[in-house]
Amino acid sequence: MEAAVERLRQHTFELRDKRVQRPNVRDGMLIKVGTRGERFWCRVKRVCEDGALLAVVDNDLIRSHWRCGDEIVVQNNHVLETSDPKDMTFASLLAAFGSMKDAAMVWRELRLADGSGVKAKPVTFFVLPDIH
Repeated sequence: MEAAVERLRQHTFELRDKRVQRPNVRDGMLIKVGTRGERFWCRVKRVCEDGALLAVVDNDLIRSHWRCGDEIVVQNNHVLETSDPKDMTFASLLAAFGSMKDAAMVWRELRLADGSGVKAKPVTFFVLPDIH
């Protein structure tokens, strides 16, 4: 029985901490979700009438079969953090640093500092594109 529960847990999405304010998710927003120990960004294609979120994966994942462009369905309580694609903070950091990696890591730290980001799990590996 324990093995079956563990397998089921590994194939479901991580739940947002109930103490964190529920995000206001709308079409076009970026959402971060997690499954199988991997967290990743998706773009919300549609918020369904029942509250489910149809989203498009924005990366090639390592621990699951999803690739950039694949559609998934998640619930609002699976949303770990959000980002508005109209926010130019990341673009400004990229222009200032000239490095995708450096800009991403500073952007992440800024989001943690203002409470909009989620803390990394222990033994986290960040996978970033090699774009300069």
